[in-house]
Amino acid sequence: MKVSIEEIEVLEDKTVHQFLDELRLSSAPILLEIGGEVFYPEEIPDRRLKRGDKVSLIPVIAGG
Repeated sequence: MKVSIEEIEVLEDKTVHQFLDELRLSSAPILLEIGGEVFYPEEIPDRRLKRGDKVSLIPVIAGG
């Protein structure tokens, strides 16, 4: 199994929704790790990210 995780530093205050919209990932199947906690983006769309936060984007992959 190969897992690809990309970490991005937040450069200005914004919500999770705004952050994902900027990256054109608002409908992508991903998880976010913020401060050691993992979330589905739809659970926390209004959570404010602060400048300097490190956000890891973890793709959700299903298969069989």
